[in-house]
Amino acid sequence: MRTFVVTHHVNIALTIWWCLVTVVSGLIAVEEAAAIENAKAIKVEKLLTLIRISELEAEYDALTQKYVSEYEQQIRKSIGSTYADVTGEKKKEIERLLDAFLKDIRKSIGQVESLHDHLKQAYSRSFGEEELDRLIAHYSSPLGEKDAGMKKSAAIEYNKMWTAEFMNQYKARVEKLFQVVAVVARGKGKQGA
Repeated sequence: MRTFVVTHHVNIALTIWWCLVTVVSGLIAVEEAAAIENAKAIKVEKLLTLIRISELEAEYDALTQKYVSEYEQQIRKSIGSTYADVTGEKKKEIERLLDAFLKDIRKSIGQVESLHDHLKQAYSRSFGEEELDRLIAHYSSPLGEKDAGMKKSAAIEYNKMWTAEFMNQYKARVEKLFQVVAVVARGKGKQGA
């Protein structure tokens, strides 16, 4: 009987030990995975610095704001010239509709993921640590620096295309805005844009 009790306690002790080893091994694996991901994230940030993503993003944002500002001015000018004789409450309502519409455009643009965040995720998903090391070596070289400069030019071209597409998507909404403004100008009630 005593042998049974001792064997039973030994089995329990071994089971507890095995569970602890499994838990500790799992925690170590999680910590190692986190350390690898952290090292990878640091390498991705270094790569994005070498590729001059902050410069690209600043240029991209400046161009986007320029195009949006020009677009807003075109819409304001068109409505202003079309309804130059509208005054009083009708004019205030048209201005309110226009301001709400333009605020919505700026809000839509603000919801687009940043270029930095997008590329950070893309590089993290697509490249392992050794590949990131090779990319960092490449972009640290004269050829890599030239490549990064080319990417900036390409990004500016892309921004122009993206902005044109964005504005094209808003074309139907601009037409709707003009219809609502026409109704307000004629004084036949209020509608939302």
